[in-house]
Amino acid sequence: MTKQTWTAAVSALLFVVAAAIVAMTPVPFVTYSAGATHELLGEVDGQPVISVEGLDTYESVGRVLMTTVSITRSDAPVSLPEVLYAHWAPDREVYPRDYVYPPSSGVAEISAREAQQMATSQADAAAAALRAAGIAVEQVPMVQSVASTGPANEKIFPGDFVLAVDGVPTPTVADVREAVESRAIGESITFMVRRDREERAVTFDTASSKTQDGLPVWGGNLVMGYSYAPRVHINLDPGLGGPSAGLMLALAVFESITPDDVSGERVLAGTGAIDGAGTVSQVGGIREKLAGAERAGADIFFVPDSNCSDLAGVESSVRIVSVGTLEDAIASLDLLNDPATEQLVRGCA
Repeated sequence: MTKQTWTAAVSALLFVVAAAIVAMTPVPFVTYSAGATHELLGEVDGQPVISVEGLDTYESVGRVLMTTVSITRSDAPVSLPEVLYAHWAPDREVYPRDYVYPPSSGVAEISAREAQQMATSQADAAAAALRAAGIAVEQVPMVQSVASTGPANEKIFPGDFVLAVDGVPTPTVADVREAVESRAIGESITFMVRRDREERAVTFDTASSKTQDGLPVWGGNLVMGYSYAPRVHINLDPGLGGPSAGLMLALAVFESITPDDVSGERVLAGTGAIDGAGTVSQVGGIREKLAGAERAGADIFFVPDSNCSDLAGVESSVRIVSVGTLEDAIASLDLLNDPATEQLVRGCA
């Protein structure tokens, strides 16, 4: 072997080794790709995804699909070739890891947060659907969390509705806070709560705030929740998390409790966070979810108005309908049922 041949062989070997090291070295990014779609008007393990007690329910000939995004797990490495491929692929995206996963959060904390977001999304979707169907929905302060070392631990629980403090009605979170802060530290206080549809009085002593000297606290956080007579059960894979299923969950619940089959014979898909009043807000992974909807044979893809810019320049076989509220989605379906009005439906163009 000549000196030149030997040099070329060693150089090629070093190049291959260097390329392999680069390819195998993790980079600080995560990738998004189209995830699975989930039929919301169907069944999971023989049980309906959506069931409602206390109201008549109706079958639909159409389908309502929840779309998802497959995201690199917070504890999974990503290589440079994966990032380059996702960057150039039309149905994939790349984001800095710190943008998606806070650096200080562990895997368990991230999973718990996503599960909480999904639980909140389901509750808000049910409230929005019931309101849209004309069912009475009461907005009440609701316990979101209770500190394990606080005075209300094992006495007040997440999901409890706080109706009154020491016999005085508390229609807002601010009312509850004001009532607690008007007491002395260590003073006994009684919450009237609704739990499992039963009202009960719960008494405990206030404690001193750990962050503000001299401030009495009860040891938990409140949000405005939604209370209603029917029972809405949503049976989804517990591994699914995040808030982005809200719009489609609300649409599926509405379809289940109203006699008019608004979906017709169409396959509906979409995404969007929702609150209890039915307002739809921005989410991530729009292109990936659209790709999943196309793969599932969807006819319509609902997208929040605020996400339309994410679909700029995207061509799709699915009709894209942009909405700002659940009522927009329902009205759009009514318009699409009539050839004379279907052109009035707003898209993202």
